Amino acid sequence: IGSGLVGSEMCIRDRFQGNDIWQNGGILGASGILYKGNFFTGLTYNAGGSAVEATSMFGRENFGMFMTGLAWKSGYNFGFADDKFIIQPSYMMSYTFVNSSDYTNGAGLRITSDPLHAIEIIPGIKFIANLQNGWQPYFGVNMVWNIIDDTHFFAQDVALPQLSVKPYIEYGPGIQKRYGDRFTGFGQAMIRNGGRNGVAFTLGARWAIGD
Repeated sequence: IGSGLVGSEMCIRDRFQGNDIWQNGGILGASGILYKGNFFTGLTYNAGGSAVEATSMFGRENFGMFMTGLAWKSGYNFGFADDKFIIQPSYMMSYTFVNSSDYTNGAGLRITSDPLHAIEIIPGIKFIANLQNGWQPYFGVNMVWNIIDDTHFFAQDVALPQLSVKPYIEYGPGIQKRYGDRFTGFGQAMIRNGGRNGVAFTLGARWAIGD
């Protein structure tokens, strides 16, 4: 059984049909993990915020975004060559709440929105190498499905088409480093294709505070 604090900085860029969005912010949360042999299951809660800069045919727009959520993930580690190489299939479900601040867009219209309530289902697989001195390079592939993810946008009290995220695949490399038994730092770059397109860069750290 383990528990810990999780913190990360995020820098995400997405492009879609001439629209370009940058998100810069941070996330802080707590997690608890149960280990049984090579099996693990964990529960995580986090909250964070980001500053968003969007560019479209109408100009540049800036607004804030707050998000919070709860996630459950389970997986199994298949070790090879004395655990120097690990294949880790996993399954995750999560609930996310996202609320964007009202803003005036590049065309001079006032944009308001209802909060977004989303449920994600994410099966995935990760290929991990255990190197000397605690270094662990890896490559991950996830398939992301979003359900109950519609929200409503309004421009000058006129309803805009609903926003939803179609299924997409994300894949990319990462590396993490263990320092002792309690602290781990990591960084990764995940390429997204399908319902979302772009690259998500993530830097983070885990500090275990339980046994």
